[in-house]
Amino acid sequence: LYSYRDLLYVFIWREFSLRYKQSVFGILWAVIQPLSMMLLFTAVFTYIMPTKVSNYPYATFFFAALLPWTFFSGSLNYAVPSLSTHYQLITKIYFPREILPFAGIAVGAVDYALSLIFYFFLLLLFDISISFTFLWILPLTALLILFTAAISLLLAALNVYYRDVRLAINFLIQTWFFATPIFYSIDAVPQSIKPLLFLNPLTFLVENIRRCTLENRDIVLWQFCVMTLLICIVAFWCYRFFKITERKFADVI
Repeated sequence: LYSYRDLLYVFIWREFSLRYKQSVFGILWAVIQPLSMMLLFTAVFTYIMPTKVSNYPYATFFFAALLPWTFFSGSLNYAVPSLSTHYQLITKIYFPREILPFAGIAVGAVDYALSLIFYFFLLLLFDISISFTFLWILPLTALLILFTAAISLLLAALNVYYRDVRLAINFLIQTWFFATPIFYSIDAVPQSIKPLLFLNPLTFLVENIRRCTLENRDIVLWQFCVMTLLICIVAFWCYRFFKITERKFADVI
């Protein structure tokens, strides 16, 4: 993969250009998407169905969760069909096939970085103090990217053999959305269900992004180490599965 890094850069630039070509708002769409969802949730839980979701301003509470979720869901939407979409390249020349889903994930990471900058100023706007615990966002982001890449490779490979995966991806993302504490707090979930929710690594990531940015509290180190180990294991096996199935991509696709 390192030997083909120039090709990866070309694909990243290509996807970045295609995404915002002839767009009025251009790269601002990176912020508009989570911002619009944040405004919608805030309106619903403030005026339409008044509910006490958090002690913090709803805008910051929702945006903190939409930040990783938008990156994750957007990356999956691009990565799953990426191999079948570029079947002409796969059947003609050899290159590491993971370059295709990685290119979309890299563009999503740029959008994520822009949204993170916006989130920083959003905290200042609502007069929420920012401490050194905010720096925990860096290792959490690294785990988010690693987990997203792992799931993207797994589903992209499966989609080559079973096109049902592409049809089911919207349902999968919707289900994953409700299984992640985005518009609700994990504290409001019954104790019996919490262990199930924490089987979803996104639950840990979302809750701890809120913890280190809104609550100004450090992450519990042993929990972080356990989740890091779990995500690394998932990433290893997903990447291994991708490389094994990659050998027949050109024949099957």
